[in-house]
Amino acid sequence: MTYGSSEHTRLGKSRAPAIARAERRRSREVTACTVTSCGRTLGDDEPHWKVCGRCEHRIRGWLRELPRQLPLLRASLRPDSGPTQSAIHGGRAHAPLPVRGDVLALLGPAAPGPVHDPEGDQAGPVPIHAVIRTWAELLADERGKPLPLLRPGETYGSYLAAHLPYALTRPWIADLHQELGELISRIRNITCTEPRRRPKTAPCPDCGAFGLMEEDWQAYIDCEVCGLLLTPAEYTDHAERVMPGLYRTALLIVTHEKTGGTHREGH
Repeated sequence: MTYGSSEHTRLGKSRAPAIARAERRRSREVTACTVTSCGRTLGDDEPHWKVCGRCEHRIRGWLRELPRQLPLLRASLRPDSGPTQSAIHGGRAHAPLPVRGDVLALLGPAAPGPVHDPEGDQAGPVPIHAVIRTWAELLADERGKPLPLLRPGETYGSYLAAHLPYALTRPWIADLHQELGELISRIRNITCTEPRRRPKTAPCPDCGAFGLMEEDWQAYIDCEVCGLLLTPAEYTDHAERVMPGLYRTALLIVTHEKTGGTHREGH
């Protein structure tokens, strides 16, 4: 059989779908979001990113939320006036702390370097400032530029947000996503400020599902089904285009059901 014969062509055609499927699988492995809980395929506009647009949107939202949570954390420093704990014969085993330890640990100062704990008594959550500064230092080091100084009361959240386009290309961005998510979860448990998610009326312009949701502190409206992100202005334009037609369709359906029911009763 010579190269280019009909038999070779037939075999080549039969193998083509399998080769294409394998190439698509390899492509998905390369372009999938590296956040373990996500795994979405990256879009054509995200070729150099390590996470998808939806996870990037989450990181930005968490960085915006942190400064808003700090006053609420400070207001939560005083212990709740609940039942006395660790009592002996009606009294306390030790004097109560004047502040909540879990809140103080989050708000407290952070060590400038690695913490050596030979006694094993360094417990509790890592302070907010330490988490944010560690990632900011890594980012500044990889960019080859010094970390800027902060004014009192600031964190490096704004620095991370400003340079997030670069961070999205780094292999550690999924770890940043996970650590920020865990930090925000601890803070919300203390401040009791779980963000609200509100469904939007219009269907998703990409997949057509009624899965568009708006969440507090987030800059985008996201689709829970396909992951599409829309700015509020984009959603408003989309809703103004599609909702009148959907309202008319719904009205026709209701009218048909009512007239159909009346017609059946007449018989």
